[in-house]
Amino acid sequence: MTGLARLLILTLLIGCVALFSGAVAQEYGGGQTPTVAAAGNETNATNVTIVSPEMNASVAAGNVTIEVNVTNFTLVEPTGQPNVPGEGHLHYYLDAVVPTNASAPAIPETGGYVISTNLSHVWENVTPGEHNLSVQLVNNDHTPLIPLVFETVNITVDGNATGNATGNVTPAAAAAGGAVTVDITAADFEFDTETITVPAGAEVTMVFNNQDDGVPHNVAIYESSAQVVEIFVGEVITGPAEITYTFTAPSEPGTYYFQCDVHPEMNGEFIVE
Repeated sequence: MTGLARLLILTLLIGCVALFSGAVAQEYGGGQTPTVAAAGNETNATNVTIVSPEMNASVAAGNVTIEVNVTNFTLVEPTGQPNVPGEGHLHYYLDAVVPTNASAPAIPETGGYVISTNLSHVWENVTPGEHNLSVQLVNNDHTPLIPLVFETVNITVDGNATGNATGNVTPAAAAAGGAVTVDITAADFEFDTETITVPAGAEVTMVFNNQDDGVPHNVAIYESSAQVVEIFVGEVITGPAEITYTFTAPSEPGTYYFQCDVHPEMNGEFIVE
């Protein structure tokens, strides 16, 4: 091969390399080293988890505290305001089936129930045995978030009591019987009385007037503020409306507890004499 031929081949090789380098530089922006694009950061979903007690934990009888953690959700007091995405409050449940009806306030048919914006709640005077604790995120109108956001843990409560001892119960007296009518009104998220007094064993007619426009209320009576033992649970009505409840008062005198199940901060003493 002559010197001229070698020169032509070398010139062609240099030209090819130059063309390839220019193409790469143009594709990646003037000599910038190509890199793999970083994946976008995924946001955490709205969630609520029970921090304490743990699943299948054993706890002492008496006062049982549940602690929770909430992510990507703003807790606000329910005051009749419209629903806003990403805000609402908590419903705590004791021995209750978590409500799932998206069109109704999340009020369980049985068991204890409390509305809260706090990341903990104390269930008082929990008796020994098997229990379940639940917490659920709900909208401002108390309906469940959809998809449902809740968690449940099962616990065993042993016989070693904690918290404050309960007071002595007055011995049962003969039922007074008879009939009594009670009037009670809800207005501005308050009952018009903090005490209802009836005779033991009486047939009670309760006229309940809900004056809060567009707000659901009811009157429910329990053995205590733990809301585990029901005496009477009235139908929830949306104001302005009136309803008449009828039920039999406990035959045992003592101080019981009443509340609005939708707004448990509305409560008082139900005294049986």
